[in-house]
Amino acid sequence: MSQLDAKPNQDETVLRHVLHIIANTPNPVECLAPILEAGRQATGAVGAAFISFSDPLLIKANGLEETQLPDLETFKALAIQHPTAIHLNPVLGDGSPLGHAIFAAIRAQRNVVAALWLTFETPLDEVPSSISALVDGLTIVTANLRQVARHEKIARNQSDFLRIVSHDLRSPLTSMQGFGSMLESGMVGELNERQAYFVEKMLSGITQIASLVDNIQDAGRYDPETGFYEMQRSPCDLIGIVHKIVSNHLVPAEKQELTINSQIADNVPIINADSNMLERAVTNLVDNAIKYTPNGGTITLSLYRQDDHIIIGVQDTGLGISPENQKLLFERHVRIPRIEHKKVKGSGLGLFIVRSVAQRHGGNAWVESSEGEGSTFFISIPLNGENELVSSL
Repeated sequence: MSQLDAKPNQDETVLRHVLHIIANTPNPVECLAPILEAGRQATGAVGAAFISFSDPLLIKANGLEETQLPDLETFKALAIQHPTAIHLNPVLGDGSPLGHAIFAAIRAQRNVVAALWLTFETPLDEVPSSISALVDGLTIVTANLRQVARHEKIARNQSDFLRIVSHDLRSPLTSMQGFGSMLESGMVGELNERQAYFVEKMLSGITQIASLVDNIQDAGRYDPETGFYEMQRSPCDLIGIVHKIVSNHLVPAEKQELTINSQIADNVPIINADSNMLERAVTNLVDNAIKYTPNGGTITLSLYRQDDHIIIGVQDTGLGISPENQKLLFERHVRIPRIEHKKVKGSGLGLFIVRSVAQRHGGNAWVESSEGEGSTFFISIPLNGENELVSSL
């Protein structure tokens, strides 16, 4: 029997230790190993294990190999036989002994969802009092594990739903845009001034919806945590991408007096990256700058090397952003409430996509801004790891 077993307040001591582990370990999976070690120390067990029935892959063992554990079906059978209590030297329904061990079922919402298993070198005459504290602690961890799994499932379902919906919307949008363009061009007859105005507004609305669908799809597939997109790395010329965006970017009719220019350093190398992702990110930054820069302002794209990073910057002469709002900008669906921007439409996904693209390349995205003095948004791409263009020689 360990020293902890000799103490009269052993349950409180063990439970306090277990709760300390839970409080200081944000990831519930990472709580399991130290809790099992605490259980071994408190009971004198030679091995301890946590077995989840809802996720058979989640088996954590301490002091023994998984091959030394009874199989999952045996644990489930024990849970059916002993759903509520802690059992010493358990046996199967046919009387088969399972050695010097303790089995304790762990319940969630009246169902047995996991178990604690402790093995000993010699037979025990009674269950150590600290087992109850271990079961209580593992019950808390199990509830946390189930909550995390539930959130992950919701996130996966949401991602799948958005992917399917955005894909299915593309076909009718393309069709509407095509027929609308034919109307606008006069292919099916001349339009009077009022009809042409209506067609123009219709096509503008379709373009806005198509842009929203693109952002929804990109936000889902580029997300570093839940994204399903497989990066397509190849030699990527960021100088060419910046030139292309500056030369070809469409500026809305109401912003025709905006100036878009670039400042590109000579020492920017070709990198091994996903060109489509990076072009999408830079385009989103330019779109964002156009939206929030008053007509007559200036937008400047910069591209340069700083130590072991490539930096892409998009500077505007807009109204600037307060420090408290800067902290929120790159979160999903966040838009800064400001009366001057009331008529600006958007999904709040553009900057989330920018940060996701940067993070997928091992970099980051941030903003530097002062209210009344405009803003500069940055993407940094490290020149190491997979981003390096390795010679085939």
